[in-house]
Amino acid sequence: MAKEIAFALDLKDEPDKIREYCDWHRKVWPEIMRGMAKYGVIAQNIYLIGNRLFMVLQVEDDFDYRVDFARYLEETPRAKEWDSFMHGYQQLVPWVEKGDWWAPMERVYDLNARLAEIGGDPRPLQTPGPVLDTHHHLWKPERGDYFWMTPELPIARDYMPEDLAPLLRQAGVGKTILVQAADTEAETDFMLGLAADNDWIAGVCGWLDMDSEDFPARLAHYMANPLWRSFRPMLQDLDEPDWILKPRVLKNLAHVAETGARFEVLTRLPQLPHAIEAIKRTPGLKAVVNHISKPDIARGVMEPWASQIAELRDFPEVYCKVSGLVTEADPESWTPDDLRPYVAHVLDVFGRDRVMYGSDWPVALLAASSYGDVMNAARTIVGPLLDTSGHRKFFHDNGARFYGL
Repeated sequence: MAKEIAFALDLKDEPDKIREYCDWHRKVWPEIMRGMAKYGVIAQNIYLIGNRLFMVLQVEDDFDYRVDFARYLEETPRAKEWDSFMHGYQQLVPWVEKGDWWAPMERVYDLNARLAEIGGDPRPLQTPGPVLDTHHHLWKPERGDYFWMTPELPIARDYMPEDLAPLLRQAGVGKTILVQAADTEAETDFMLGLAADNDWIAGVCGWLDMDSEDFPARLAHYMANPLWRSFRPMLQDLDEPDWILKPRVLKNLAHVAETGARFEVLTRLPQLPHAIEAIKRTPGLKAVVNHISKPDIARGVMEPWASQIAELRDFPEVYCKVSGLVTEADPESWTPDDLRPYVAHVLDVFGRDRVMYGSDWPVALLAASSYGDVMNAARTIVGPLLDTSGHRKFFHDNGARFYGL
């Protein structure tokens, strides 16, 4: 759960300094944003009128602003430098207590509390509606079928429901889709067992061998399980970029469309045009592109990705997951601004009814400090791009519709 707290502080009443302060907050250092997320800040907004600032924080329930801000300053790289730099623009409000800089404000009115008193329906704090994380993983490396997981990877350890559940609660996420990370049916069965034991896992994206004569029978087997929602071949890792255009694979993909099963597209740039061609040859296919097909965010390159992904504009059954972006950016210095052009492009291509949020946890931890880091980046990016209705669609409704939840 989360709570909301607010603070006041003044800027020096000099128009140039006020303008500079606002400019700096369009390019906050990455270490500062990650540090705030690490020490319990779920969302942070600063408002300005005249020369007075109002800061509203959504924080974890056990957040103590004096204790946790002190930890943030001591333990976050460059935090003291940023704090000292900002002090050059700021001045205390008259009512601040000794030892404080930002002055905590008293809550005068709480709509949720008043609604509860009169028997009304309190509104959610963190988003305009429920949140569905459409893409995360859970694994036990000792199972032995994660061929890509080398021992030196920092995520080469167990990530199980007990690790993720508290992070979901803190971020306000109610349901999830658990996605395969191994190209075996054994891992699919492992995930279905986890879903059966954890009701917040709303569905599983498994794996099937599409280049098999037995594919229709195996598809029917898994479609009989109500927790099985989709499947994903690991196209990005195959030796042949055009593997999906093999005759037997295309035949089985047509069968997928006929049954109404959902297909997940995991591609990088070499596989993307072939996957698009397969979609064009398979009318009625329900599909979702994972990780917006992994453009080169680290170098800020848009083409040919942007033109290729735009070919899916007119396929109403094809959706796109805004997931896995931080690991395509510079892992040491990315900011939401680096990701924003790519998100804006897929919103333009797919529209606000065919995009969905996914964390890609724990893979995202290769470039993000926490689950909250990824969630906050997503909120920061789509905030100016979507209205309240679009926000709800992005974080819940579109994914729920695609997966039939």
